[in-house]
Amino acid sequence: MGYSNYKNLKQTLKKLALDETDEMMFPHIEPVEPSDWLVQTLARAKRVPLTNEKVKSERVISPILTEIALAYESEITMFSGEDLTVDASRDLAGECDFFFAKHPRKTVMQAPVVTFVEAKDEDFEYGQAQCIAQMYASLLYNEQEGKPVPFVYGCAVTGGDWKFLKLEKNKVTFDIETYYLVELPKILGIFHQIIQKFL
Repeated sequence: MGYSNYKNLKQTLKKLALDETDEMMFPHIEPVEPSDWLVQTLARAKRVPLTNEKVKSERVISPILTEIALAYESEITMFSGEDLTVDASRDLAGECDFFFAKHPRKTVMQAPVVTFVEAKDEDFEYGQAQCIAQMYASLLYNEQEGKPVPFVYGCAVTGGDWKFLKLEKNKVTFDIETYYLVELPKILGIFHQIIQKFL
């Protein structure tokens, strides 16, 4: 039910009446070196079997996003597994893997929600489709809460591969580049660039 019903990109774009384009979304990336903590955490992650979506989320994706959240903890809050129900009749409901909200650390999520990360086990299309639905819902949620934003970002992740998206009004932009975990400073740099657009 909910966001998990969005599995196919073509059907998702049609259902939500969205146009799509692709481009190099981040032509200028200033790499950000990971902290010693993150390097050590990811090194330890390699010592356990990364065999499914849950363990990749816990061992790889969550530490990377936590590093970003801590860099901006006075301005953004990272949430994991929180419910974002906007319109259940349109399947815009359910839990989201990870997202950032533009407010200092709070226990309860508030608007505006600005960035999503959806983890999927080796299935980019499913991850991107579900992420688009969450991004679409967040624009509606932000408007309903009286804190609209002109666009939101998303990222579909398989653990090793990271694919970024942007939703603005009724158009989804797909980054033509795919980034890989071995390019961690670039991935961190992209998230810094995204967050700074909302500050």
